[in-house]
Order: sequence, then C-alpha cells, then structure tokens
Amino acid sequence: MAAIINATRAYSTLAAPRASTAPAKRARACAARVAKKTRGSVATRSASQDEAAVSPNASVSLSCSIDDPSSCSLADLEMLYIDALWNFYNGGSFTLSDEQYDRLREELNWQGSGFPTLRRYEVQFVEASIAYARGEPVVTDEEYEDLKRKVKAEGKRDDVTALLLYTKGQELLDPAQFLRLKDEMAKLDVDVGLRGATCTMSKTSDKLTSDSSAVTKMYLAIGAVPTVLGLTPYVLGSIFGFDIPFTAGVGFGLTVGALLTASIVNYTGLQNAEIVKGECPCCENEIKQFFGGESPENSVDYKCGVCGTTSKLNRTTMKIDQAGGIKAA
Repeated sequence: MAAIINATRAYSTLAAPRASTAPAKRARACAARVAKKTRGSVATRSASQDEAAVSPNASVSLSCSIDDPSSCSLADLEMLYIDALWNFYNGGSFTLSDEQYDRLREELNWQGSGFPTLRRYEVQFVEASIAYARGEPVVTDEEYEDLKRKVKAEGKRDDVTALLLYTKGQELLDPAQFLRLKDEMAKLDVDVGLRGATCTMSKTSDKLTSDSSAVTKMYLAIGAVPTVLGLTPYVLGSIFGFDIPFTAGVGFGLTVGALLTASIVNYTGLQNAEIVKGECPCCENEIKQFFGGESPENSVDYKCGVCGTTSKLNRTTMKIDQAGGIKAA
C-alpha cells in the first residue's frame, strides 16, 4: 500500500507545474523503477539475467543492455528512456530501477542527447490517437480536441510527438491503421516519423556517391523514342525499295534522334544531370536525389519518404550536411 501511495505522489508531482528542481528530480527518479517492460514496449536486459529478453521494438538493438550503456547506440538509449517514462505515465508501472534510470540519464547527458522529458498530455494524446486509428476511441471527442490544441500550441515539441506516434504506432497498429494515423496527424502538421534527437550523424555514413548508371539509364530512356523517329525514314525507305546507303541512313537517324533528345532534355530541365545516393541518417533507408538544370543547385533539402527526416544533401562536398536539424560533425 505504501508503495502505491508513493507512486501516486510521484505521479502527481510530475503533473504539477515545476516550482523547483527538487520535486522534478524526485519525480523523474520515481518514473524509472524497472524490471521489464509490460505491454509491447522495449525490453531491457540485466546482465545477471540468465536469458536475454527479446525486444518487440525493432528500433532498439537486441545487443543493447541497460547495464552496459556502451552496447547501445544513442537512439537505443533514447528509446529506453522514452519507454520508461511512457510506461510510468501510461499506467504507473515502474520499468527501471533508480540505479538504472540514473545510469541511463547520465549516459544520455554524456552523449549530448538533450532529449526532453515526456509530458503527460503528450502520452495521453498519443494513446488517444492510436486508439482512434484502431477505431476504438478511449476519450470523448471534446477531450481529444483539447489534447490536439495542446499539441498544436507546443509546436516546438513536434519532434517528440512525432517520435512517440511513430514508435508506439509501429508497435500497436497494423499497417493500414498506421497509415490512417499518419494521415490524421498530417492534418495537425505533425509528420509521424523518427526525427530530432533520435537522428544522429554518427549512426550512418554522411557520404554521398554519384549514381552514374542511373543517369545513363535516364538519358537512354529519354532518347529511345526520338532515335526511333530518326531512323524511321531509313527503315521505311528500305522497305519500299529505296536505295539508301546504310551509313547515311543510320547516321541521319542517330543525328536526328540526338538533336530531338537534346531538345527534350533542355526543355524539361534535365541537362547537367547528376544523381547522388546515400543513407538516411535516421532510418538508414537509401537516399536518391536528382541534381540538374541549366545551373544545378549545390545543395537541396531531401525529405525521407520512410521516416520523414529532412536532410541537406550537398553535391559539391558529396556529403549530408545535416539531418533533422542536427549538423554533421
């Protein structure tokens, strides 16, 4: 009973406005007592356990152990932290011991994560949004609209909400429901995906490479029809018995095809083409970006279609300059 009372007090402390750092510190320490995650969250593993727990959250490496932070990437640590606070807010279950929580926070601070503490209304909003996507509302329409207003008012925390929606949506929804969730959140200008603090330039290479084969295929595809048109007179002449020298006929056809292709390329702005490719610094999916035109840009902003992270691609240095607002080292 005493433990329940203490947990309730800590929960209330988290909800109250911060008057001093001491109550917040006690609340954060309370928000993290562990054993193992309950429903569909990240499983943390103790070195003393005989069997490794398999994490249902694909965002966390199976080799990551809270007792050995060096085995975890920065994104892994942030996911563990998010899940600890999520479980506390979403039912009051303590999933980290005080020692593990302190170790996790220390490691996050040491790596310069700066990931913010979750707020209760953010968790409530995500839970309500996921339930809505399932077709099983857990709050009234008025309560849901109120949560929406709070999220829109805190626009600077969009990355936090987007991350929560992405990780929990992937865990708790089927693909069709997840797409419904993304569409609904787009109406609030919340781009569901892994962004912000979870995206670091150290996870993947920031190098870009030139995909010359893709450029060649593009030009061949554009030039196919003009070349056929250019060769048509020679082919028709040969069919109807006209004596047209092979070299002259084919040469004329190829020349006409090349001129038509060049006109199409210039008209569509595909001259000076270069296609660069690399890895998204956040979700590690392939990036492909076209540069071209009369005066190609030196850099462009590329938005990943998988996770929604915006990266700045520089064709001059052939590097990803920044992603999710984080500059490359």
